[in-house]
Amino acid sequence: MILRLLNSRIPALLVVLAVLVACVQVSASSTPAAIYVRSPQETKGRPSYTPRPASDLVCKPLGECEPCPADELNEPFCKPFGNRRVLQCTPANASDEKNASELPAWESCGKVVKKEQRDFYEFVTANLLLLIVCLTIYGVRTSTLAAQQYRQLAARIGIPSGSWQV
Repeated sequence: MILRLLNSRIPALLVVLAVLVACVQVSASSTPAAIYVRSPQETKGRPSYTPRPASDLVCKPLGECEPCPADELNEPFCKPFGNRRVLQCTPANASDEKNASELPAWESCGKVVKKEQRDFYEFVTANLLLLIVCLTIYGVRTSTLAAQQYRQLAARIGIPSGSWQV
């Protein structure tokens, strides 16, 4: 009975479900993120951030993606990935660029390139070290087994202790 179910419709349903999940993930990642602008008032010595829709501001990234400091990991722009990027934003309705007020802001970002490169090289180095250890163990084990088989063969054909005597 279980085989009939597996052969009939379950694989097709799993494929359809996987495609739907992939579509939902793509559509969720393509939506514009909110921009978090630093408020002028500070609470307990720490700045507070207010979310603003990305459509209200014109923003340019000022730096690369960087990890969030430990004391700001609970901020909304640090929660998705633990990384942030500083932005320089001006209001979208500002007509004169000289009089437009620039707002420092943060946005969440996915990966820190330098950290990803470091993690990749660490992974490759660990694999190479593991390969060296495994090849060393393989070589020692192979030579030990060959010597043991030679001793067994020598004992079987009557050579005492594996050496020739006249």
